[in-house]
Amino acid sequence: MPNDHTLATTKPIEHDNPVDAGIRECLQLGSGKSFIIFAGAGSGKTFSLENALKHLRSLYQEVFSRLGKQVAVVTFTNNAADEIRDRVERNSIFTISTIHSFCWHTIAGFNEDIRQWFLSEIPGELEKLKEQERRGRAGKASDARKRSILRLTEKMEWLANPQEFKYDPNGVNSAQNALAHADVLKIFAHFVTVKPMMSEVLANKYPFIFVDESQDTNKDVINAIFSLQKKQADKTVVGLFGDRMQRIFGGGEPELGKSLPSQWEEFDKQMNHRSAKRIVGLGNTIRKEDDERLQYARDGATEGFVRFFLLPHGTRDKDQVERGIRKFMAETAGDLAWNVPTADQTAVLLLEHRMVSRRLGFEFLTDELSRSSQIRDRLFVGESSELNFFSNSVLPLVEAGQAEDVFETMKILRDNKSPLLHESVFVENETDPLRVARIAESALKSVASNSNVSLKDVLAVIAEHNLLLIPSKLKSFVTIQDEVLPEIDLDNDMIVPKISDPLPDDDEFDAWAAALDTPFRQVRGYRDYIAGKSIYRTHQGVKGNEFERVMAIMDDDEAGGFMFSYEQYFGAKEPTAELVAKDKAGEETGLGRTRRLFYVTSTRAKNSLAHVIYTANVEAVRQNLLMRKLATEEEILVLPF
Repeated sequence: MPNDHTLATTKPIEHDNPVDAGIRECLQLGSGKSFIIFAGAGSGKTFSLENALKHLRSLYQEVFSRLGKQVAVVTFTNNAADEIRDRVERNSIFTISTIHSFCWHTIAGFNEDIRQWFLSEIPGELEKLKEQERRGRAGKASDARKRSILRLTEKMEWLANPQEFKYDPNGVNSAQNALAHADVLKIFAHFVTVKPMMSEVLANKYPFIFVDESQDTNKDVINAIFSLQKKQADKTVVGLFGDRMQRIFGGGEPELGKSLPSQWEEFDKQMNHRSAKRIVGLGNTIRKEDDERLQYARDGATEGFVRFFLLPHGTRDKDQVERGIRKFMAETAGDLAWNVPTADQTAVLLLEHRMVSRRLGFEFLTDELSRSSQIRDRLFVGESSELNFFSNSVLPLVEAGQAEDVFETMKILRDNKSPLLHESVFVENETDPLRVARIAESALKSVASNSNVSLKDVLAVIAEHNLLLIPSKLKSFVTIQDEVLPEIDLDNDMIVPKISDPLPDDDEFDAWAAALDTPFRQVRGYRDYIAGKSIYRTHQGVKGNEFERVMAIMDDDEAGGFMFSYEQYFGAKEPTAELVAKDKAGEETGLGRTRRLFYVTSTRAKNSLAHVIYTANVEAVRQNLLMRKLATEEEILVLPF
């Protein structure tokens, strides 16, 4: 059983109250008291941010509304932004946005400055590529360099004249004036750092700027915000909320908080209100090898359950093995919900999206689409408009038809502006205006009832009956009988001008040609995963969430990645002396990234946690867990059992 050194000490629930009081003291116009708050897992970071915003609302609602000033809250994801907006009831004195959106709104309209920035940056990039090409060999890398050189040369010619720039948040616009995420962040950081006017504009607009998940925020942007605060200390208070131990995405500032300006306040939230004592204790043990920050569990917290299951690489039928582990956890923890897991209370964490796709049965679909880097980058964030056509329009239409839900079917057709609901179709079928739509929907339902039907077969039926507007990049794969009618706004009866999508490049075309031959049934698994309806999630994607029970699967062999190595972290592989030295010196290494990821996955659980480790050396991992006091003898199970 767990013992004293594995269980976290408990403290009263109000232990961290002085932190929120200290933050409020900084929240005075012109106070000059910027701050950083270190908030470990389950410490109530968002609660403190919400309290700070409500305090500012009570102080400055009227004056900010009158003067057109706002409190800026910069978040890491759209979901986080939505959550904070809801917490502050979408009050107009708060502008809450992702870091990319915030940076774009700051630089938007400074077209000449942006043009000059590109003119100063691109020559260096060109010279670097040309030097690499001079030294490199012929092949795919050389071909890619030549394309980049041509693209940048053409852009320099285009930049010879004044231009107007736009932001492309989805990264799909290849036009010369479209700014990608990286461009927006770099330009913002440059402008704030070197252009006094930009600092002045920001300070006058935003007397308070809060950055959530600051450890993962782009380091150039974070350092620009430090620069802004230093220049405008009498006008702007900056608050950084985060936790260095939860920095798991690339681009963050690794030294954040280690050398703050003397006038900055530093706060440390020490409570973990989320987890049982054993889980908080495990998090503390992990952190002892990093920043040594410890947390307390709440008075009255349960003891909780942690188990480590060790299996050799090459284990067959992992799905069955993992179901058996969940059954074991149900019996051990006395928690039958392990056997019937739901997505809101149970999480099974995997290292890579492909590991999820295999378990949910859509790996062939996403493997084929991943042939194209353009598609791959958008695939697992739900931003492939062509795949979304199948998952968000076609599949719901099939499901509504199979359920014989006429009202839902009509709603989907209306929402997707089906050409079969066009007035001209109704006129031609005056006695039964919906006859054509019913025939088309019935044909779709019929073909989709075959479990082996391909996406291409489904798409062909949609095209044959003109049932839905097909994305331009998919039209090349079907025969469209009649010209698609203009889109109609069914609520206002107005023609909406159509905007043609760009044609797919060769890589996209080849990827979709292969993907359309995969079974349509795979779309459901993809849809459920992207929508968060599955118990499966990635280690990285779960940050910020919490669940009653968590199973974290660590399998370097299946993941095939290089950014993380649980085999090295748990001692199955010997890291090099150089790697260990760099890690101890605080440099960024795979060991450090893996340690932080292990901390994040371990601290998502409230009551019970199962770590499933597939390894090349079971005994070495077992001994390593015991030696580092990550587990007790009773908590380690070597399978099969």
